[in-house]
Amino acid sequence: MARPVFNLNLFSNVASADPARCLAGHAGASFLAAFDPEASHDLRIRLFCDPNPHPETLEAWIEAARAPLPGREIEVVETHGLADGYRRSIEMAEGDFACQLEHDFVFLPGAIGHRLGALVEGMAAHGIDHLRFNKRWNRAVGYDHFMTPQPQVPFPCCRVSGRSNNPHLVDVAHARARTLQFIPPGARKAEGLEGVLDLYAGGGHVYGALGHPAAVGHLDGRARRWRDGIRRRLWLARQGRGGDD
Repeated sequence: MARPVFNLNLFSNVASADPARCLAGHAGASFLAAFDPEASHDLRIRLFCDPNPHPETLEAWIEAARAPLPGREIEVVETHGLADGYRRSIEMAEGDFACQLEHDFVFLPGAIGHRLGALVEGMAAHGIDHLRFNKRWNRAVGYDHFMTPQPQVPFPCCRVSGRSNNPHLVDVAHARARTLQFIPPGARKAEGLEGVLDLYAGGGHVYGALGHPAAVGHLDGRARRWRDGIRRRLWLARQGRGGDD
């Protein structure tokens, strides 16, 4: 019996003239390490990449994104920003579920105790259409005005009021029917992906029980946050390519 298709969608832009700053491949590699997706699925990887603000570096940037994923077939789609890429990723997806993963997030080792197959099966059985992986320990804060445990679901998770473009698994059919209509076709950056969807598409779920530690880390590709910069250097050092920007 053929394995179902699952789409891993990576989102990036050419944020620097230096392709060594590209983090997208590390994001993808962290997903593979966390979930062992091919044990249950036929994995399809796409990189949705905005050439701006350094279009002259696009090809080198793409090669840098491929480097941490040796031997993997990666389809590259040029976009006009994150919202455009998000929309196109849903429109192009062949699978029932997809992971939406921005270039400067990584799944933290040991933070997720379930394989991909168990998560998507539980999502399908319980009507979960958006499962986010938190960059902080699980508590009601920010867009998450409440966080309610869902003991009936076969993996630990909480119902939350907020949606986010932070790393998440998404029900593709639901996103096509209920989410894309709130992302303007000409939108750029993250327009429509946060805040607006909370109001119109409803909340979602977050992986883990109350108090569960962060499941993902933000490497801050724009190098604006001191704490995330330390995480970026440490992460890249562990991957064997040093921590220099």
